[in-house]
Amino acid sequence: MNYSIAHKKVVPFLNKKGTKGVNWQKVIKSHFRRLPLEILNFFINHDWLFWMIGEINKRIKVIESVFLVYPANEKYALSYVYRHRLPKVMWNPWPCGLLLQNGKLSLMFCIAASNSQFSDSKNAESLRRVAERVERLRRLFGARGKTFAGILPGILYSKRVIREAPEADLTALAVVQAISSVKVKESLDNETPIIILGGRGFIGRRVVKLLEGSIVYCIDTVDGENGWPSHLRGNRVIVVNITLNSEIKDYLWALWPGTVVINEVYPEPTLDILRSLKIRDCSCYHIVGVQASAIPSFPSAYAGAIPCCAAWPSSDMKVVIRKLN
Repeated sequence: MNYSIAHKKVVPFLNKKGTKGVNWQKVIKSHFRRLPLEILNFFINHDWLFWMIGEINKRIKVIESVFLVYPANEKYALSYVYRHRLPKVMWNPWPCGLLLQNGKLSLMFCIAASNSQFSDSKNAESLRRVAERVERLRRLFGARGKTFAGILPGILYSKRVIREAPEADLTALAVVQAISSVKVKESLDNETPIIILGGRGFIGRRVVKLLEGSIVYCIDTVDGENGWPSHLRGNRVIVVNITLNSEIKDYLWALWPGTVVINEVYPEPTLDILRSLKIRDCSCYHIVGVQASAIPSFPSAYAGAIPCCAAWPSSDMKVVIRKLN
């Protein structure tokens, strides 16, 4: 497996007076992303058309998967959907993009619901209907598989709505390969300790298993301060966040100069977290995803790749990592 490392400074837009202002380029770009999707959905979001495409795909076998994505916050939601449309697509998957990886296509659908709503028991039936809809779309298109973004695979698997989660296995593999790449970039040897935030979680368990033979410490929220390997202080270590976006913030107190942070969680670390890491002289890398083309391209720190959970195994797969500070 090959790797691609991109370097990109994350800075707020400043106007001539040095204060934060409206980035009109981003505003215009967002309309170029959303407006065509609105028009296309009016014409193509029909099951009879999906079935026809599926009949063709059974012969040419170019559509590999159906991928369901959701926004981590309103900023990401408004990158694909106009505000007035958000309630309508809350639990109703609609086409929002094409992903091209290693000569195969994945059809991307999105909903507007987010993490807190997935965990709420009152939405259990809505969640089940979403999963059933994605499976129906997979059959209509004649695709080999279906995948879900973010925490959805873990929740659906725990509720026995789905019986397998290939996206978790591939994401774990991508994380391990990203760790290897960062070690080379940061001149770290194979004996460098690796601290996994969320090491007992749905993906974390898989990552730890793949890291067998390495020095690994699993940290979860319930462990708190007592679980942190403070005896490593002063040594070069890698901290991998595979739990929640905000989790790294709760452990800033424990990081020392020279620590390397790798973020796998969606979305990317906030500017405040990046500033705090920089003050502590800690590097931060973000796993953008797998190198592939997306139409429209993913916004912000995910541009230039597709999420690991949307990819499919391939010997030519390239993991894209971006250094944030």
